[in-house]
Amino acid sequence: LDVHMIETPMMAIEQSRQELERMGMGCSKMLQWLETLIQQDTPDTDLADRLRKREQVLDSIQVEVADFVTNLLSSNIPHSVADEARQQLRMANEYESISDYVANLDKLDRKLRRNGHRFTTSQRADLKQLNRSVADYLNEVNEALAKGNKNVVTKTAASSKRIRDEIKLLRRKHLEELSSGNIEPAVSVAYLASLNAFFRVRDHATNIAEAISGEK
Repeated sequence: LDVHMIETPMMAIEQSRQELERMGMGCSKMLQWLETLIQQDTPDTDLADRLRKREQVLDSIQVEVADFVTNLLSSNIPHSVADEARQQLRMANEYESISDYVANLDKLDRKLRRNGHRFTTSQRADLKQLNRSVADYLNEVNEALAKGNKNVVTKTAASSKRIRDEIKLLRRKHLEELSSGNIEPAVSVAYLASLNAFFRVRDHATNIAEAISGEK
């Protein structure tokens, strides 16, 4: 980000918007890599390192965007640019939170493996489908950001609700499976934590959609 751009607010706000689009694409890639890692019998260490490094990169971008936009807000800018700047601050935080949750999902899987456990075959299949549902939703939101689609909340409402219902069903299914007594406690805890993490990714994506639409 070029701080000299602040002297031309319209160009500055567009520059920071492009960084937000980079954050969105980065989060989408992390979800793709996560899906691959959880399904692998022996996780690809290079891919795992790439996922962790991408999360660190997104942390750095969020800080840079926050500094840049804050400086922009402190200058004499049009009301419309100020509104956009505040929305961008919110979106940068939300994207960074998504990257944190995706990184945590990978950590949950790796911790299970270190302790000699693994998600069951059924759980891995369900997590794969849930990952794809969340990734599709995030891609819809990312596309709306790139196109400036203010109707994004309405357009993506069905996808958001579908994820919520999917997670409710998976929680119910898991509780039924627990009654059989064949699931290790550590696996149960990690699985429920994973469902919660995906739900939080969905929540943060919804917050981004609301920011794009101009909702408070």
